[in-house]
Amino acid sequence: MGNHRRNLSRSHYQRRACSSNPGGRIMRTGNIGTTSLAAMLLTVAQTAIAQQDFDAVEMTVHPVSGNVSYIEGSGGNIGLFTGDDGVFLIDDQYAPLTDKIVAAIRTVSPEPIRFLVNTHMHPDHTGGNENFGRMGTMIFGHDNVRSQMALAGYTQEPPLVTFSKDMSFHINGETVHVFKTPDAHTNGDVYIKFESSNVIHAGDVYRTTSYPYIDTSNGGSFLGTIKAYDLLIEASDADTKIVPGHGVISNVEDVRAFRDMMLVIRDRVAAAIREGKSLEETQTAGLTAEYDERWDSGRRIGSAATLIESAYAELAE
Repeated sequence: MGNHRRNLSRSHYQRRACSSNPGGRIMRTGNIGTTSLAAMLLTVAQTAIAQQDFDAVEMTVHPVSGNVSYIEGSGGNIGLFTGDDGVFLIDDQYAPLTDKIVAAIRTVSPEPIRFLVNTHMHPDHTGGNENFGRMGTMIFGHDNVRSQMALAGYTQEPPLVTFSKDMSFHINGETVHVFKTPDAHTNGDVYIKFESSNVIHAGDVYRTTSYPYIDTSNGGSFLGTIKAYDLLIEASDADTKIVPGHGVISNVEDVRAFRDMMLVIRDRVAAAIREGKSLEETQTAGLTAEYDERWDSGRRIGSAATLIESAYAELAE
């Protein structure tokens, strides 16, 4: 199924596991397996979900272009495309929010919710899969989304229909092209482009709220993320509106600046490795100082320390 137009190269690497020292810096251990790290991250994710007050979450529908919108709530931005043929969704946040998501959709369209594409595996993007599946929504995702969800022990429902490279939907008078990125945030990331509307939903490969988060336990790649930004730039023009996985609508110049920042960080980390610096020394060398106020999340996900950790592990090989 689909249109195999791109032969996307992927960056493969062996993942190095890490742990936190008492001072909060990230240290290489070399003895924690990928499966153990994935299990640890799954536990953290499940705890975060359990601690959320979903009753307090409000859904906001933001128009983007034509009949393309996105829904902001708790979790990743949900892409929403409406018309007489039905509703097309991108991601579905957390299971307890499904009723609120549907209510938000109903402010725009009364039509059935026919198709849903998962941009990747994480539970803030796939948590509502089971609920939407029960409504009769057909759920799609890359092959790796389904396999990685099973490997990581996720309880969320995986996509029912999977694809290896790309596919197209022809709905509401629009061609919606779903295509695989190089391994980036995870190894199952896709972009979704609404061709006539000139809108791209970029999933968590691109976010405007923090540094990129490279989930190496699920096949993510620092260098692949740079390639994925190159692909996003290639797929865009000056008028393209880009919906990030988290954050606000951007344009191609925003992505270009983000990509250029990643190139600077790559070169600085590579230089630190050539100088014989350890991971901890590299993380504390101020390599991202001029960017931190804008981009450092202050948490593991989206922090400078975590980004440098992923860059160091890949570039040190």
